[in-house]
Order: sequence, then structure tokens, then C-alpha cells
Amino acid sequence: MPRVTNHPVKAACLACRASKTRCDGQHPCKPCHERSRGCFYRPSRRGGPRRSTKNDKEVQRMSIPRSPMSSSHPSTSGTVIDIPQCSNVLGTGNTCSSQDTDPSLRHIIGLLTPFSGEQSLSVDPGLLWGPQEIEPPAEIENPVLRVYASEEDIMNAYYIYIHPYLALFPAPVGPPLDDRPRVFQPPPTEAGTIDQSCLPYWPTTSLSLALSAILSLIPPPQDSHPSGECHVWMRRSYARLYAQAALSSAEKEIDDLVSPNNSTSYAEDSRIHTDLPFQLYPVLALVALSIYEYCQCGNISRMRTRANQAITTAMDLGLHSLDSTASEAHRRAWWSAVSILYHTSVVQVSLPIITASDSRITTPYPEFGGFGDGPEPWPLLLQAQEAYISVSELLGALGLVSKAPTQSLDLRDKIYQLDSRIMSLATETEPYMGPTCREDAEGLAMQGMGLIAYLLLHSARIRLHRFRAFMDIPLFVEKHCDLTAINDKPPYPEVSSNFEAVFPFTEQESSVRCLKSSLAVARAFRNLPCPQPSRTTRGSGSNDSPTAAQSLDLHSAVSPTALAARSPSALPYFKCTAMQASYSMFMLVHRIRAAIASNRLSVCYPLMASPEPATEMQDARRLIEELRHGIECLKNSMERDMVFEGVAAMCRGLTAVYLSIFSS
Repeated sequence: MPRVTNHPVKAACLACRASKTRCDGQHPCKPCHERSRGCFYRPSRRGGPRRSTKNDKEVQRMSIPRSPMSSSHPSTSGTVIDIPQCSNVLGTGNTCSSQDTDPSLRHIIGLLTPFSGEQSLSVDPGLLWGPQEIEPPAEIENPVLRVYASEEDIMNAYYIYIHPYLALFPAPVGPPLDDRPRVFQPPPTEAGTIDQSCLPYWPTTSLSLALSAILSLIPPPQDSHPSGECHVWMRRSYARLYAQAALSSAEKEIDDLVSPNNSTSYAEDSRIHTDLPFQLYPVLALVALSIYEYCQCGNISRMRTRANQAITTAMDLGLHSLDSTASEAHRRAWWSAVSILYHTSVVQVSLPIITASDSRITTPYPEFGGFGDGPEPWPLLLQAQEAYISVSELLGALGLVSKAPTQSLDLRDKIYQLDSRIMSLATETEPYMGPTCREDAEGLAMQGMGLIAYLLLHSARIRLHRFRAFMDIPLFVEKHCDLTAINDKPPYPEVSSNFEAVFPFTEQESSVRCLKSSLAVARAFRNLPCPQPSRTTRGSGSNDSPTAAQSLDLHSAVSPTALAARSPSALPYFKCTAMQASYSMFMLVHRIRAAIASNRLSVCYPLMASPEPATEMQDARRLIEELRHGIECLKNSMERDMVFEGVAAMCRGLTAVYLSIFSS
């Protein structure tokens, strides 16, 4: 009787390799099927049958079957989600094989086909990183997740990563502390599943759940391969688990608040902040979820829905009609909801459902308590957003963002007045461009929000003049923010017949304004406060023993430098300002280079502060370098924020254009 030889399978799934279980190579394999866990394959670099050289290419071309990931949200407990097969390395949304494409060309194609930031990004992680970046290490790296072990730790992380850019909470009640996350790694038997019961701690309120949805997207410092497909997938999946639970919890809390027979009581240890009433939790949770939908999912429609829900709930609770005795917590809850509502109108180019000038609104603005010579940032931020919305209305009247231009004789004066108002407000925000005089949480929040107002004002000015300066010539392959995509319009789009007659600025004047505001945006991004995970000098305590979920304490193993290196540069809900500025600078580089090539540099003299003919070439090259430096500053900032997948799509589009323009 012939002897039966069991040859090793060509590729074992990751779950079997992690748990050292024999895999049969099926999809799903028998061990994963019996354990109801995800079955995820990646060709191994080691082991397996010997291959001859002539078959190497054929093995590399092996196509692994994919299991589609459900688009529905997971429930809050007992949820099991299969890991998707991440074989899409081109970022095109299909499962075509990559065998016919040179690796370097694949990387370029991936950059040139970013997934649109205007759509939901609950898709294959291969859309977000090129094949060179997702190359697996020699040893399989198990993905890890940032989690927190208490409401207090979640609140502390909020003040580090969110508060400097949108002050939802009042001032912290205690001294600043280091970030205190735990590193969660699913045990081998749970590899490929997303389950609430696996986590060492589950937040108790809608607000802490919503904050966890954002915080869990930040890779922990111990993650040596944060851009890996499975690592990205796990962060995304747990963030979605938190977000769905937060929404369900917020709806229940709202029902309890408006119910006449409200008997709901919260335990004292569920309170995330002693000065924050439970009544405000669902409102702030919806604000945080609105930011999550935009920054992570790139879903503007759901962002607007959550913002509208927050405003409606706040008005039902009477937060809009408070007087001067209102607490700072109530003021910030109301005006942060209005600010995010305005921001949805900025990115969606639409009108908000309520404006700050509504006669029903009596709640005073929040106050930080002074920032040197600078004004309070809250009213400035809202005025900056209103100015941006006014720009959209004017461009619509000119027929540039709609097909029905308004024949109005006073449009010319309105454009002049709006340009003047934007610059007047930008002057008021200038003090925030200097160093902050306060390094505490409130001081960083004042500077951050003041700089965001500054960014929005200069971005609004770019948008007002962009059509006149550059004829809205498409530059990016896909649509980002309100910038026209190459796929959406011909290279030289038509404008309304009366545009040049009505617009009160010449092409050169608008170009100069775009130049100045674009460089101002780049400078502001350099001044934005960065998260400070390590704020104090702490002793090196001993780690807790690993739990069944392999949750490890962070402090003793990680230096502050390593911790900061894993942090995003900001909460990037305002990164459309970077796209507006980079578009303007890219177009100006094109214009100057064209003038150099045609020996007509005199047409660019206004951009170079009217140089002499003898120095025009030197001045032109110096301006190109200044523009390049500004673009690189914006690109570097966005690269740090690629942990948020909505921003990753923008960054890929920006990087593609950068590589094509500065190929050397």
C-alpha cells in the first residue's frame, strides 16, 4: 500500500499561524470554520514546498479568494467579523491581479487612484497604502489596538488628542497627566474577530464610547507596523464598533432625557468630568461622531446627519436659550454643536439648518480666559466659518458652483466687501500665530482653535479668488473637498459669460491673493499645537500582569519620543484648508515654470514683488522653492494624520501631484 504523504500547504491562514494550528489551506480552513473566526491568508515567506526558479513568478501571481466584508455596523456585544482579504494593492476597488504591473509602477498607480474622500471608506485597506508600505515583515506581526481602562483615562486622552482642536469639555479639574492607554492584542483563539467581550474595558456612556471611536484609530507606540492591512482593519473595525454603540447609547440617553418619567440614574464612576452634566453627554457624543464620520469614514452625508442630530437635541434641551448664568460646560456644548454644523456646510458647500444670528439663540459664547493680546477664539472661529459659507453663496451667484447664476448688479461690491471682511478677521487672528503664553490644556485649545479660524479665513480667501486666478483647472485625479477632479471636468472648464465683467479683481490680483493666503496656511500648519502624550515626569512603575486579552501597560516600555512619533499631528477635520492651499501653490509653480520656459517672466513679476530684470530668474527660482517648502509642510502634516482614513485619501491625491510636479 503506497504511503500517503501530507505536504505542507502553500499558504496557511494568519489565525492558524498565530495559534500554531495545522491549516488545511481551504477558505475558510477547517480550524477557523470550527471556531467561527475570520480566515485571512497571506502568502508566507518561509516554509512550504520547494519551488524552482521558473515557477517563482507563477507563485507570486497566486490570487487569493476574497470574502466581502459586510457594510453593516456590528452590534455592541458578541460580534464576530471576518477579516477581509486584502489583495487589492492598486487602490482601484477591484480584485484584479497585480502580476502584470511593475512594482514601482503599481506604487504610482496607487497614488494616482486614491479613493475619494467624499465617500465612505469602509473598504479594503489596500486603498490607503501602496504595496511598498504594506509589505509584511519577516515574522508575522499581530495587530494591536489602543484602549483605555477607565472613564478617567478616556477623559485624559481627550484632553491630549481632541481638546486642542475642539474644546468640547470645560477646563480639566486636575493637573495634566501622561496618556495612559493599554495595548490590546486579541488572543490567538480570537484572531480575526471583533468582539466587545474581548476588550479589557467597555466605556459606560455614549460620550466615552464616541471618544473611544476616535482614540482607537491612533496606533499605540508598540505597533511596529501600523500601516499593515490587518492593523488598519482592526483599528477601523473596533472604531466602528465603538461608534455604533455610541450612537445607540446616545439615542437611548436622549429618550430618557425627554421622557416625562425619566428614572435613569448614572453611577458616579460613570461621570467622565465632574463639571460636565450627564444631560450634555448625548449632544457631545453626536458632535464627536460627526467628526469621526468625516475624518475616518470620509462620509460627509453622515457627518451632516450627526451634526443636525446634535443641534436638534441641544435645542430640545434648551441649550440655545440660556443666559449669562450658563455654565461653561453648557456654553461649550451648544457652540461646539453649532461649529461642527457650520463645518459640515463648509465641506459640503451648503447652508446650515440654523445660523448663529438666529434670534432664538441667547446662549453666550464660551470663554477661555485670555490669550495674551488675542481675542477669544470661539466667536472668531464661527465668523470664519460664516465667511467661508458666504464665499460659497457668492460663487453660486456667479454660476461657478451652480448652473443658475444670479444677475445681480451688486455682486461686484459684495465680492469687494467679503474680501475685505475676510482679511479684517484674519488680522484679528494673527496673535495666534505667535507662541502661546499658556502651556496648559486651555492655552493649547485657545491657540489651536484660533489657528483653525486663521486657516479657514485664508482658505476662504483662496476659494474666493481661485476661479479668477486659475480658471478652476482640475489638478487632482479624484474629488477632494470642493476642488474639481480631473474625472469630473474637461481640462479647461467654461465659466459664466459675465464672470470676468462682474468679478472686481484681475487674474494677477487674484493670483497674488492666492499666493499670500496659501503661504499663510502653510505657516499656520507649522504652528498648530501637537498632541503631548507625555506631559509629566513619571516613575517607571511595574507592568500589570497580562490579562487573558494580553492587555499591557504602556509607561515602562515607551519613551515620550516614541509615543509622540505614533501620534497624529492634529484632529484633522479642517484639512480641506491644506488641500485648497496646496492646489493654489501647485498652480503657481506651473505658472512660474511656464513663464521661465517661454522667457516671459515679466508676467510673474507681481508674484515676485516686482523684481529687476537682472535678478528675475533668481527671484523666480526662490519663489518656486518657497512654494515647494510650503507644499511639503502641508504634505508632511497630512502624512502624520493618515491614521484617519478620510485624510489618507486626501494625502494620496496630494502626494501624487507632488511627485509629478517635483519628480526630481
